[in-house]
Amino acid sequence: MIDQSRLLRAIDLRFKLPNAVRFLERYDQEEKKPKPSVAHRKLRRLGEQDIDRVVEVNQQIGPESFAKVFIRHQVMAEIDPGGPPKDIMHEYFVGMDALNSHVFLDVELRGSGNIFNQLTITLDRLLLDAFNDANPSGSMCSINLNVESVFTRAFEVFLESKADDAFSNLAFEFRQANVLQQYDKYEVAANLIASKSGAIAIDAIFPETVGIVNMKRLNANMAKIFWRQGAETILPGFAKEVDEMQRNGTRVILARVDDDLGIEVGHDLGITMFQGFHIDKLLSSRDH
Repeated sequence: MIDQSRLLRAIDLRFKLPNAVRFLERYDQEEKKPKPSVAHRKLRRLGEQDIDRVVEVNQQIGPESFAKVFIRHQVMAEIDPGGPPKDIMHEYFVGMDALNSHVFLDVELRGSGNIFNQLTITLDRLLLDAFNDANPSGSMCSINLNVESVFTRAFEVFLESKADDAFSNLAFEFRQANVLQQYDKYEVAANLIASKSGAIAIDAIFPETVGIVNMKRLNANMAKIFWRQGAETILPGFAKEVDEMQRNGTRVILARVDDDLGIEVGHDLGITMFQGFHIDKLLSSRDH
């Protein structure tokens, strides 16, 4: 049995209830929005045959080409108040845009439920197989995985190919929801990664859920909060929780930042690490 008190914190709904209600209302509205149609293309639901197709493509082109075509990376940058962005590390992941362009030409990925989860675990395996081709220099980076993927043969092979301290430049990102669903496995995975000098990042923390999960108990080195519409009014209410995370040794990163407001709000909260398309633009402007 999982002792939930070790992971979850009581929230005083007298103060936090409005945020929770807004979160649920926004989620409900997103689900009810009509799905945009793709011109001249009838889409079908994701199926097991599509997962097999991705594996087949990987076998046909090999890990090196798979890395070039399908693996994407995005910078996490340090931005001090008034200072320029500094490239700190890159996150590597399989790009859904590339899959849609080259493999899933007539497939609707949204609303695919469990079969989509199966797809992501397969993509984890392919990412691990091609990782050395994607990041041949071994520079500081992170990879986003499902907790379950740590217990696959692909991860075992990945581990065997590394020295005892080979994870010293590597962080493994796990979604907060996935960690809670697979907590027993997460504990084992986190201990294994730490034993190889790797870091742990808890990913996909929505503004409304900041502070609910105890990052110190998870031994998380980093916590990635998603910037989204309305976050500028929600996150200031969690300043204490963000400060506590960082004082306890968890570096907070504000991800999916798409405007200067995200940086401003982050700085007000003591956050200096950012990721997102807007950060990509700032780095590109700096380099030209």
